[in-house]
Amino acid sequence: MKTHIQVILIVLAVICPTIVLGQSFLRVLVPLSQETTVKAFENNKYSIETVTNYLRDSSYSMMGIDCNGDGKTVFANVDGYIIIDDLQVRYAINRLFRYGYITIVKNKTYIYFQYSSTLDFGSGVVYSIDGSQPQLQYLTKLIPLSDPNWYYYEEDYNEWRKRNGTY
Repeated sequence: MKTHIQVILIVLAVICPTIVLGQSFLRVLVPLSQETTVKAFENNKYSIETVTNYLRDSSYSMMGIDCNGDGKTVFANVDGYIIIDDLQVRYAINRLFRYGYITIVKNKTYIYFQYSSTLDFGSGVVYSIDGSQPQLQYLTKLIPLSDPNWYYYEEDYNEWRKRNGTY
């Protein structure tokens, strides 16, 4: 009986990471739909709000957290990496990255949570700190969500270049 459990645990240890890596690889090739992204936002709202409140209330105007990081540091302005001292925020960040979020960025008046990315496309949800419409770099789609100051966004570099005559 004990060996069967050990075999099952070994199989799970090999299969689970392979499935997660496969999903991550596919997300680089094929962007996720707006519906999928908004559903992920709804499913992870508590963690997203926890991180949003932390970043919004920070004295730093520019901050970034990457899914490849350690989940306890954040890049802030020119100060480099700073430690996140709030364990609840650390847990929320790690949970979001486990559930597929790629990058979390605060940029003066907005905070975005990127959920899908290819070489020239990114999408996710964005929160407006000051209530204005967020102005992401290559923004091509911005749709208000039912929660105040929250939007679904898409950034498409090639589409943006066509629209702005730089193609």
